[in-house]
Amino acid sequence: MNPAVTADALPPLPTTRTCPFDPPPEYRRLRVEQPITRVRTPRGDPAWLVTRHEDIRAVLTDRRFSSSPRSPGYPSYVTGDVPPPPGFFMQMDAPDHTRLRALVTREFMARHIESLRPKMQALVDQRVEALLKEPQPVDLIRAFALPTASAVICELLGVPFEDAGFVQSRTDGVLDRSRTAKESETSAIELMGYFDQLVTAKEKAPGDDILGRLIADKSRSEQVTHAELVGIAALLMLGGYDTMAQVIGLGTVTLLEHKDQLADFLREPALADALVEELVRYLTVNHAGLPRAATADVEVGGQLIREGEGLIVMLSSGNRDEQAFPNADAFDIRRDCRHHVGFGHGLHRCIGATFARAELAIVFRTLFERIPSLRVAVPVQELPFRHEMVLYGLKQLPVAWSAAAERPPLET
Repeated sequence: MNPAVTADALPPLPTTRTCPFDPPPEYRRLRVEQPITRVRTPRGDPAWLVTRHEDIRAVLTDRRFSSSPRSPGYPSYVTGDVPPPPGFFMQMDAPDHTRLRALVTREFMARHIESLRPKMQALVDQRVEALLKEPQPVDLIRAFALPTASAVICELLGVPFEDAGFVQSRTDGVLDRSRTAKESETSAIELMGYFDQLVTAKEKAPGDDILGRLIADKSRSEQVTHAELVGIAALLMLGGYDTMAQVIGLGTVTLLEHKDQLADFLREPALADALVEELVRYLTVNHAGLPRAATADVEVGGQLIREGEGLIVMLSSGNRDEQAFPNADAFDIRRDCRHHVGFGHGLHRCIGATFARAELAIVFRTLFERIPSLRVAVPVQELPFRHEMVLYGLKQLPVAWSAAAERPPLET
């Protein structure tokens, strides 16, 4: 960037939505007129904004763009200066990223996830039963989305479910743009302190869960420090519950707004994977994009990005790119959208993508088969959305249903 142009003189990163299910409308224009343009992040850092699907995939597969906040020019989105903890491999480059990700890759392979389906189904069944006992109308986020996502990832990681509320509150403190730097830093410190205690306990008595198996397997545990284990635990927990909870909430409203497609999904089990892929593309709950920093001069989409300059790779814009997805603003579970970037792309593609597909398919089938009369209890335009959060979603989702229409659990 031209050093003479200060960050204050740059336009702000678009964050205001006119439709709650679509990215800010400026991205549609930028993809055509200025697909790579300079902006100022909500924190005030200068960055190149990358909006086209093709360019996003190019950046995310180029090793010259760093994922580490320690790289010069790396743009910050939220307040606070707490560096990522050791083990938080999402914000690392090779070789550490490669080493740490490999330690848990086997836990998220398709064959292993398939073996976990009965446990996931049982947990989702339990949460639906609890939901049905609530007085109506009930907040689906509080009573189902958050506890379901928490229960599943807590079970897999070996985290006590009763601690999920603490983890959630501290996570919100870190990811809420409206918090002060001090508040964000305090939340981050308390969150990592919790996971430090958790890992310490598991090192003394490993259980049959992801963390326990990693610790008990000497061939893996000898490659990682205690501090890195703490970071891995935090990363997997946060990635497995908050993101999932937001997709469950937004996805429920989306399916209720497209009841013909919901009926198709319930009638045709083979549509499960396509439904989840389209929900992830259409919703793209990553509201802030992915930050990167150039470690060399690189040309992307005809624009020269110089060494030491930051980028914001806007996944939500790429997933609505008409060049990649015809009629991109429409929700269509019969489209082939497997090339979407809702799970990221390249070396840092979400390690839990297979896990997420399985969980979401179980959640939506179980919820709508058990409560076919489920409905949003207020007009959609009155719903409170998480505009101020890094992960977009719903703060509350009041729902109701006809008790006479409830169906018993399916035999498994």
